[in-house]
Amino acid sequence: MLRLALIVGGASIGAFFVGIWGYALVSFFSMRAHTARRELGLTLRELLRETFLTALTQPFLPLYYLIGDRMEPLFQRQVVPKPGDPPRVPIVFVHGYMQNRVGFIGLARALARKGFGPLYGINYPWWSTIPANAKRLARYVDRVCRETKSTSVDLVCHSMGGLVAMEMMRSTAKEDHFVVRRCVTIASPHAGVAWRGPMLGFGATNLRRGSKLLEAHAGYTVAIPTLSVFSSHDNIVHPKETSSLLSRGGVDFEVAGPSHFSILFSPLVADEVAAFLASPDRGAPELA
Repeated sequence: MLRLALIVGGASIGAFFVGIWGYALVSFFSMRAHTARRELGLTLRELLRETFLTALTQPFLPLYYLIGDRMEPLFQRQVVPKPGDPPRVPIVFVHGYMQNRVGFIGLARALARKGFGPLYGINYPWWSTIPANAKRLARYVDRVCRETKSTSVDLVCHSMGGLVAMEMMRSTAKEDHFVVRRCVTIASPHAGVAWRGPMLGFGATNLRRGSKLLEAHAGYTVAIPTLSVFSSHDNIVHPKETSSLLSRGGVDFEVAGPSHFSILFSPLVADEVAAFLASPDRGAPELA
């Protein structure tokens, strides 16, 4: 029995790492037609970094379905706000396709060190449609506001999570109260993904380039300060223009090199997100 357990365990671990390597190799190969050429050494470095960070975090994905939704590191001393520090607005992390909030552990730690918080992370069923998950996000944001006695939150989103946030804001654009103060999307395919192969879940239909949902998003001008962070060499969301929000009233920030998942662990990205969230409010947006 013990021998069988060891065989099954070893096979499971082997299959896990084969899957990680398969994801990385196939996605890096497919992005070549959509991104600028770069040195082989840089490509190999980013391939290894993407593989390592994915393999490091994904074993904890089931755990992050079970534990609470707070994202501050358990043993990290929280910074006491001082005059002039960033506003203590709750931050809600919104994960991407086939993920949960485990992907934000690095970025949450970086923002907590800079004095941001409280930090929350939603887990939504990524296999559901984006409009359905937008409603779930709206309910979650309302709960966070009640719990923290705050009138607004900041959203920090990755990949499909950015589309969920945009749909939530678009569907409430005519309301006279903006619950979201600022929104950051990281590696989000605002113009859709180029991949035409099979994808799991109902939300995959919304993700594809040319979907009715994304056509509706294209006509939506963001009503709050919104930052889109993206990489010049994203192995999933490409070409880089796919993530741009500049023509829709947002701000673009391009970084060179990081891949789709590893961008969440980039110190440069963490600094830019922190600077954007801490910048002075520009006042309430005007309704059309």
